[in-house]
Amino acid sequence: MTEAAKDIDSCFAVLVDKSDASTIQQSLTTTKLIDNKFIITEVDSMIAIPILDDEKVKQLTWFDNTKHEITELNLPQKNQKFTPAEQMGQDMTLYLKQHIDSDLSGLIANLPRKWELFGDLAIIPNSTVNNSQWQDVFSRITQEQTQEIWQIIAQALRVKRLARQDKIATDMMRTSQVKMLLGGTGEVEINDFGVKFWLDVTKVMFSSGNVTERHRIGNIDMSGEIIVDAFAGIGYYSLPMLVRSNAEHVYACEINPNSIQALQNGAELNNVSERLTILEGDNLSTMKQVYSMADRVHLGILPSSEKAWQSAINCLKPSGGTLHIHMNVEEEKIESFVTYCTDSIAKLAKQLGREGIVSAKHVEKVKWYAPRIRHVVIDVSVR
Repeated sequence: MTEAAKDIDSCFAVLVDKSDASTIQQSLTTTKLIDNKFIITEVDSMIAIPILDDEKVKQLTWFDNTKHEITELNLPQKNQKFTPAEQMGQDMTLYLKQHIDSDLSGLIANLPRKWELFGDLAIIPNSTVNNSQWQDVFSRITQEQTQEIWQIIAQALRVKRLARQDKIATDMMRTSQVKMLLGGTGEVEINDFGVKFWLDVTKVMFSSGNVTERHRIGNIDMSGEIIVDAFAGIGYYSLPMLVRSNAEHVYACEINPNSIQALQNGAELNNVSERLTILEGDNLSTMKQVYSMADRVHLGILPSSEKAWQSAINCLKPSGGTLHIHMNVEEEKIESFVTYCTDSIAKLAKQLGREGIVSAKHVEKVKWYAPRIRHVVIDVSVR
């Protein structure tokens, strides 16, 4: 028992056999007779379920005084100081003791300790509830019991829907590998710093780790500017530039139909559809449609956006503009990479007959991408 669970007090409880506990708990919950101030607890190989009214419980159809006993017990109180992980471990331990005849330590240790929240949907890591012991359990229990396990996790996380993350696909579209575990749909709406995003988590990914950069981009005044977003996705940067930066128009390049649908829905939610044009297809082709039109080009792709640098320069107006270049760079090589970046942009510009002054105006360290590897954004001015 965790330290948070040590507050003890007296209440009425019905003692039931482990094999019946889940069904009886559901009945008491449905009839609103379960006392949620206390924790369901194992007592002398029986399960003690706290109740609000002993006389009403005795009148329920399942109650049998030869099998069930109502008594006053000292049970631990639920404590709001429980973390979701602690609550999950406690509830899952109780459930598994009722249904699983095996060592529980490996099962409890493999419960999620971190997750991503999208409204009423939580995504747990692929490595959790997925070790060999769990796989053996799932092979032996019913589909109904499987759903009860997912429900316990969802309740601890205070969500209605649950999904598990797998590795992002390595295809060009970076397809999401999320699988729904509880709840029918992966469609979610997110409000991030005043910008609304829409996506289906089973079809496209949401880069929650880039939140500081989305906010930084949204804080830049782009009034009157034409923007090309070369790797738009669901609009991680297109929408903040339209909603918060007040860009005059954004041309968003995207190849994934699911991301395009999400971007369209997000634009509608934010009432910016009239200022957004989506260029569908490979951006090395679609960017040709907006050559010499942009005040700013956003290159938000990892690990490298270098393949699009030439097209990005061509998109800038003859007077020049700004490039936002996303890259993964080793921490100790960031300074030298900035020099490489500006020198390369200057060389490409000269080759394209657009020679001018190229300089790095800002370097943003967004996050650690891997050990010693930083996700950085370099704001490059081309004049």
